[in-house]
Amino acid sequence: MSREVSEVGAPPKFCRIQATYCGRLGVEVGVFVAVDHLRRAGCLTADEIATYLDVDDWFTAQLPEPTFYGDGNSIDAVTWFKSPMRVDMAQHATSLMAILSAHDVAHEVVFSDDPGTVVYEDDFQVGVIPRARKDQTPIRAQRGAHPGGGE
Repeated sequence: MSREVSEVGAPPKFCRIQATYCGRLGVEVGVFVAVDHLRRAGCLTADEIATYLDVDDWFTAQLPEPTFYGDGNSIDAVTWFKSPMRVDMAQHATSLMAILSAHDVAHEVVFSDDPGTVVYEDDFQVGVIPRARKDQTPIRAQRGAHPGGGE
């Protein structure tokens, strides 16, 4: 877990829950994508699948859909939660982190005041173009992080 603070005592403005391997967007994949990789690889139990789908449905009902998803995210934006997260959102996200932990998928909560160029914002999240991108983690290396391969 990392934490950035720009002002003395001021909490960071944004947080992202992510696995520690990079996907096709050149950044660490978010918690939803990481759990979905496990699901698509057939690694989740029936209860874990139900939890994932329930949490995904819950967030879909709670959050506006960022406009960049309308065209399949052709701008390769990445979403960050505004910090602090609402308690109920944090509790639901914790359920997904528990699934990653159960499957030994390394993950972290990252905090930042400046995660990139903001291209979308609502009351709960921002969509950003990251300032830097990394190479996608090769599928063979990802297998140590999750058994399902890459995005």
